[in-house]
Amino acid sequence: MSANVPRFEAWEEQVVCPERGSRVVHYYLKNTSGTSILAVVGTERSIRHMFYVVSDEFLHAYGDDTSINVCTKWRARREVVDWLTSVISRPIDIPI
Repeated sequence: MSANVPRFEAWEEQVVCPERGSRVVHYYLKNTSGTSILAVVGTERSIRHMFYVVSDEFLHAYGDDTSINVCTKWRARREVVDWLTSVISRPIDIPI
């Protein structure tokens, strides 16, 4: 793990588009200095079926320092919340 990798202390969910059928949700991680980074983007693929992926911003910033990669995807909000919670509970280099 790089020495400059921050520890995260909180996460936040932000609904970007609440419109049924085209919902978009962003999940941000906040580090100890108060800076937030977009970590996960959720998009509605069909009514009531969301698909979550790691954001490009997060991959560019921390992809080399984590076991997370472009292939990391989730189909349930619960899985995203579990991952976000594990990231703020431990150093960034935790396996998923």
